[in-house]
Amino acid sequence: MELTSKGTGNILKALLTIGIVLSGVLVFTSFFEIYYNDLFERSLVRIDRIVASVYLIIWVISAITYLIWIFKVHRDLRNFHSNYPITSGGALARILIPIYNIFGLWNVFSTIGNYLRERTNTAKHANIILTLIPYYYILYWLTNILNRLISNEQVINIHVIMSSYVLDTVLMVVYLYMTKYIFESLQIINNETTSNNNS
Repeated sequence: MELTSKGTGNILKALLTIGIVLSGVLVFTSFFEIYYNDLFERSLVRIDRIVASVYLIIWVISAITYLIWIFKVHRDLRNFHSNYPITSGGALARILIPIYNIFGLWNVFSTIGNYLRERTNTAKHANIILTLIPYYYILYWLTNILNRLISNEQVINIHVIMSSYVLDTVLMVVYLYMTKYIFESLQIINNETTSNNNS
């Protein structure tokens, strides 16, 4: 059986990797804007603006891809175990509905982690995922609030903007690892299921 989330997962991992690189470049250019402004204005301002624009586009595409991927991950989980407690639509609701998503984000990933921990062959991956959840959760809400303040021009301080890029980069790294371990776990379960069906 082919995983429905496989293609989207590969695309998401690639987008997150590109986002990490671009965010790292923005941290670098922000540093120069703060501490070496003359050099920044002469040599880096154009690069900074282009990278910021591309980063925003990648971020939007990544967010859409993430929603499609998490939907498909839950479809795969339900294919493996019909009693898996969260449906594909339920996962999206937990992530997208305001206020509900305060609980929902944590619930989606902790449920995946707990399900994977019950299986011997994915327990190691599950422990890593469960360890990363608090970091993901705190960084997600912190960057969300900070980026809203910046986009509404309530915070214009370049130090805050640089901090936002640093936190965005760390969040993407954490999420890339979570995606990687969920993806690998689904592959392990799928290979085991296929092997059992063939024997």
